[in-house]
Amino acid sequence: MERRQEIIEQWGQWLPPEPHRQWVLGQVAKGRASIIQPNEDAPPILLYEDGGSMVLPQVRSAGAGRPWSAGDPAIDETGERRNTKYSDVCSSVDEFKEHVAAGPKKLAEESANIDRLFEDIRHMIGRMYRRQREYTQFADRLREILAELDGVAIVDRAPSDDGLAEIERLLDADTSADTERLNELAEQVRGVASRQELRLREHKTAALAVLEAYRDAKGPRDWSADEG
Repeated sequence: MERRQEIIEQWGQWLPPEPHRQWVLGQVAKGRASIIQPNEDAPPILLYEDGGSMVLPQVRSAGAGRPWSAGDPAIDETGERRNTKYSDVCSSVDEFKEHVAAGPKKLAEESANIDRLFEDIRHMIGRMYRRQREYTQFADRLREILAELDGVAIVDRAPSDDGLAEIERLLDADTSADTERLNELAEQVRGVASRQELRLREHKTAALAVLEAYRDAKGPRDWSADEG
């Protein structure tokens, strides 16, 4: 199923109207933003990788212009999710500079809006800072897993090769060779395989831990486009 259609089927009732809907679909399909719904009784949130976050139905986009949110700033009391006016810090700074260029009178008139822009910037910088810390934790976990992998010894196959070779020599010389010795050599071969199986399970466990660490780092974000 095409990615855009999947998004529509999952979030269709919350998506903004056209033409803004197409912009949202494009951002999510490209992995530039993700949709989460922390509270089933509240609209989903569109989270941008550049720090911004907007209530999904309130997202607006003016073609080549910078996208914005039609809603008020606050989303929840925790401060973790904020309805930022723009998707990134650059757009917030650009608007502030436009007010600066318009002169002191415009700056005074826009003081409330500027306050929001600054709070948005603090929120986005904070989100990206926390995200960087998550990647640092991901790197720390990978180092732990690598140490675990380094500690898994490769099983020496020589006892198996030697055992099989001796069995073959004994059988070539006399098919009625000593039964006890043949059984002993067969168990020697089996022992190598058993140790290999154990070591392979240890390797697999560590490899799966890498996958788990990746999923933790990815979180709710849609990285399917990057993974492809």
